[in-house]
Amino acid sequence: MQILNFLNALTDSVKFLSYLFLSSHVILLLMMTYTFPRINTQIGGAAFDIRPLGYSISEARSILGNLNNQTIDLYLFPQLTLLDLFYPALIALFLSSFLSRLFNLTKTKKNSILLMAPFLAMVFDYLENICIILMITNSAEASESIIYLSSAFTISKGVLTSFAWIGILLYSFKWVRIKILEKKNKQRLTKAKMH
Repeated sequence: MQILNFLNALTDSVKFLSYLFLSSHVILLLMMTYTFPRINTQIGGAAFDIRPLGYSISEARSILGNLNNQTIDLYLFPQLTLLDLFYPALIALFLSSFLSRLFNLTKTKKNSILLMAPFLAMVFDYLENICIILMITNSAEASESIIYLSSAFTISKGVLTSFAWIGILLYSFKWVRIKILEKKNKQRLTKAKMH
């Protein structure tokens, strides 16, 4: 936790948060406008990575059966081994650092589980990517166990990322509420001094 606190202290400035947000979302934009549309068109549905509820054995086998060499190459590079290499780390650092900043702004005791959630999501994202690489390259036979494992990683990634975004939303509301109350108190004090 000390390492996480140190890392968040280095990265929770508005400037650094802006950098993390922009860089992670530029990568997300590239994935959503370039790689995923091409992959999704070829497989006739959503790619493994963007199925937040996971996928069944039959759905996975259908995806694998619809992939051609060109789509596999695109999925491997730039999707999995470039874009989805940087995106999980950048978004995890952004989410955790933003939560840390919100905890400081709201004078809330830091919730280590909430601060760790984005990094756990990152780990699950990388594990999911390894499973997808194994499935689409046939390095490992796409057995039921690898499909279940990959699907579980996909779901876990989504749940933990959502958990972090919900935390950001709740603590942002708390910060806005504090600011409104401070403004009202300041106005009351100003009126009291005038009378």
